[in-house]
Parts: sequence; structure tokens; C-alpha cells
Amino acid sequence: MSNPVFDLQGILTAKVPLAGMVLSIDNSVAQVATRNGVVEVAFAEGIRAGDRVAVRDGRAFRVQDVVDAPVFFV
Repeated sequence: MSNPVFDLQGILTAKVPLAGMVLSIDNSVAQVATRNGVVEVAFAEGIRAGDRVAVRDGRAFRVQDVVDAPVFFV
């Protein structure tokens, strides 16, 4: 018998993309360091070592860099 809460948790965690940094690129495979360890994935054009990426469906996609925002102290 399954538990609906655990079923929902499994569904939600499967859809969350991993974020990481590209360690190296070899032909069509990129090694990406994530919180779950190093994964080897295919990558989109223009990705280089050191880029921050999101890993979805076995592919690495570049994450838009955060722009420096003004900081206000209150």
C-alpha cells in the first residue's frame, strides 16, 4: 500500500532540476558538480568549464547570472 504523501514527495523531487558548475567538457559530455555529486550530461552550445548550469532531462542548460543589485541597509 502506498502513502499519498510519499508519492507526492517522489513526484515533486523528480521534477526539481539540479544546479551546479561545469567542471570539464569532453567532446559531447560535460561533468557537472552538483549537491548530489558529479554527474555527466550532454550540454547546450556555448557552455564552458566554470559556467553555472541547471541539469534537466540529462542535459545542462546555462543559468542566467545574477546581476549585482543595489543593497539597502535599514
